[in-house]
Amino acid sequence: MHLTSPIRATRSVITVGAFIALGMLTACSSTPKPSEEMAVARTTVTRVSAAPEVTTNAPVDLQKARDKLVMAEKAMSEEKYVVARRLADEAQVDARVAETRADAAKNANNLKQVQDGIRALQDEINRRAKP
Repeated sequence: MHLTSPIRATRSVITVGAFIALGMLTACSSTPKPSEEMAVARTTVTRVSAAPEVTTNAPVDLQKARDKLVMAEKAMSEEKYVVARRLADEAQVDARVAETRADAAKNANNLKQVQDGIRALQDEINRRAKP
């Protein structure tokens, strides 16, 4: 009887360990593939990359988006879906940041042109007003 107690204890530990391992595998496999997030991130990064003003005015942000998309693709292939989802979301946000920075630079340039035009008109008005 003394010999069966350690054997039973060992079997119990093994059984509990097996259930824990099974639970962990089930938890990992229950995480759905982030297929939609990946598709949206790919589309956003591709669309933003095609805009020349983005590559000119926000190359760092655009590269961050591209890098994160590559890392998300790698995580997907390794079935690390939580990581893939996070990186896909970050890639999409970084692409939008690049797009926003490019738009801001374009708007700043347009504002400067308008201000230069106003200044030129004001100079012309002042010159004609002199007797």
